[in-house]
Amino acid sequence: MQVNFDRERAWWDTKAPKEDHDLADEAINRALRWREVERHLAGVRTILDVGGGTGAFSIPLARRGFAVTHLDFSPTMLEVARQKAQGLSNIRFVKGNAIDLSLFPDRSFDLVLNMDGAISFCGVHAEQAILESCRVTGRTLILTVSHRACMVAIWAASSLAVVGRLAPAVYAMLDRGAWHQDMYPENPELSKGCTQDYMGALRAFLPGELKEILERAGMRVLRCGGLGSLASLCGQEAIDRVLEDESLFDAFVALCERFDGEILPCGPGTRQRAGLIAVAERAGK
Repeated sequence: MQVNFDRERAWWDTKAPKEDHDLADEAINRALRWREVERHLAGVRTILDVGGGTGAFSIPLARRGFAVTHLDFSPTMLEVARQKAQGLSNIRFVKGNAIDLSLFPDRSFDLVLNMDGAISFCGVHAEQAILESCRVTGRTLILTVSHRACMVAIWAASSLAVVGRLAPAVYAMLDRGAWHQDMYPENPELSKGCTQDYMGALRAFLPGELKEILERAGMRVLRCGGLGSLASLCGQEAIDRVLEDESLFDAFVALCERFDGEILPCGPGTRQRAGLIAVAERAGK
């Protein structure tokens, strides 16, 4: 089903004031993404942050001296980010949609970040958003998307709790990684409790699907798998304890990283934010 990007834009505008507030295991997801970003900064001068939101990554990177372009299609997200970036001359803010980066030439950025919602919430256009990020990548691309394994579990639990059965949306996610607010009559009920009781369009991926798209776009995949699966398996009580202690948090994030690499590389990832990460570089660079 087609995506109403005007409706999506209004939805993201509403989410902007709370974008920096981490819920549940979001802080763990964010910390794990930072660890991956840090590994790929050597030799980088220019960075594009697609779906940069309120600047969680773009602004700290600009403060470290990189030439950063922050792109988002939510005017409210962009305004919050601009306010946070006052005094920085090496970051520019651009209003745009992840599915069309034609403003930028091929291979125009050393490092491209496209993390969290800018791909997944493009729905049927998600693959186009991935391909556009590949096109403008000169060296390295880091992206995160919704993991189909995690989404199936969330959809199944929600369906059982809300409608008392496994609704068709569960099987659409299982079979195709697809969700749309208007796809089935029960879907608006399943969206209650989300921002504005709405979750318009979503595309979730399996690691193999994501890897195939990246390779088809001429990228060499360095990593493609779950991000923070241990956090999901430990449960909320353990996460709450970790979040209370900075040293324990750092140790747990390091353990999550090892778990993703050594134990369950294709695990479902965290429940909050996007739990599937891919790192790729321009083939033949």
